Amino acid sequence: MTYEQIRRAITARMVAFTGIEQERIFYPNAQYPAQNQDGSGVFKPPADGLWCRLHIQHATAFMAGMADQPYTRKPGIIVVQCFARLRTGMRGLNELADALEAHFAYWTEGDLECIEASQVDAGEYEGFYQINVNIRFRAG
Repeated sequence: MTYEQIRRAITARMVAFTGIEQERIFYPNAQYPAQNQDGSGVFKPPADGLWCRLHIQHATAFMAGMADQPYTRKPGIIVVQCFARLRTGMRGLNELADALEAHFAYWTEGDLECIEASQVDAGEYEGFYQINVNIRFRAG
C-alpha cells in the first residue's frame, strides 16, 4: 500500500464514525470551516462540547519478505486527539474513546490492518482536557 492509500482508507473510516458529529472532527492539513476560524483565519475550537483531531503517524517501514521483489510493511499509529472544556468531567471523553476503539480496533481494509486501541491521558492544555486514542496499524 502507498502512504496515500493508507491516508485515504483511514480518513474514510473516520468519516464513517458516528460517535461524534463530523463537523467536530478536524482532519490533517484540511481547511477549517468558517465557524472554526477567527477573523484572521486562525483555528478556533467549537464553542462547546467535545471535538477531535485526526493524525496519522507513520513509523519506520521495514522489509518483510523477498519474492519476485521486496515486500515492505508500513506500521504506524492513528492518533485521535479528543478534547473537552476544562471542568466538564471525563465521562464524555471516555465514552468517545470507547466508541473510537469499537470503530477502529481490529478493522481491516485491503492490506491495512488496525490492531489494538489505547487511551492516553494528555491532561490540561489551553483551556481543554485532552485524551489521545492511539490505534496501532500495519499496512502491506
